[in-house]
Amino acid sequence: MIVSSILKLASIALDTAVVAVLSVATAAFDQRAAYHLCRQWAWLNLTLFGVRLRVRRLAPLDPLSPYIFMSNHRSQTDILAVVDALEEFQLRWVAKKELTRIPLFGWALRHTGHIIIDRSDRQQSIASLRAAENQMLEGISVVIFPEGTRSAPGQDLLPFKKGGFMLALETEFPIVPLVIRGSREILPPGSWQIAGGEIEVIVGAPIAVRGLEREELMRRVERFMREHLGAKAGAERPTAAEAG
Repeated sequence: MIVSSILKLASIALDTAVVAVLSVATAAFDQRAAYHLCRQWAWLNLTLFGVRLRVRRLAPLDPLSPYIFMSNHRSQTDILAVVDALEEFQLRWVAKKELTRIPLFGWALRHTGHIIIDRSDRQQSIASLRAAENQMLEGISVVIFPEGTRSAPGQDLLPFKKGGFMLALETEFPIVPLVIRGSREILPPGSWQIAGGEIEVIVGAPIAVRGLEREELMRRVERFMREHLGAKAGAERPTAAEAG
């Protein structure tokens, strides 16, 4: 098991280094083409992990329309799963600045059109969300983990950050809630031992945002996630919307 995990990690590090360089070079001319490389990277790494991906869509989506996809977050494999599950979309991630410090991966993240948020700088965060709006006007969809970070084993949903919901209200593009199940068992937070298995991605129906308050949007996204994660809304603590 340990030897297998080391070999998998070495392979993933190697292909990530190669794709990072190719993606940044390609993005200098065509960011959409660069994202196609990232999609192949996600598929390859899921294969190396030994992951079977199962996607369940609860409503049709228009691949030519921009959406704000919001997902729960339990493992580093979540990014791979979302990219592969939404293969017909051009996706850009709203990512915390700390991720840009990861060697090569962070460099590629910064130079391929993704939206980097510095939580310690409110003005920069607002400017980054405005940049996301400009990309969406060109048909790009955005992916956000509203919890802001991975939940730890034993944790339910973390309180939601408000930035993604503000972006939805400003742009009036629909929110599509996602639930990822099984990824924590593949690669738990803080672990480097990789287990094969199945990840399920449940893609909800678009939520029209016009006329809704931010808190109501947060409640609807949370309700969807809790329902499909098997959690009970309001169980023994405030909801993520109320806590945020």
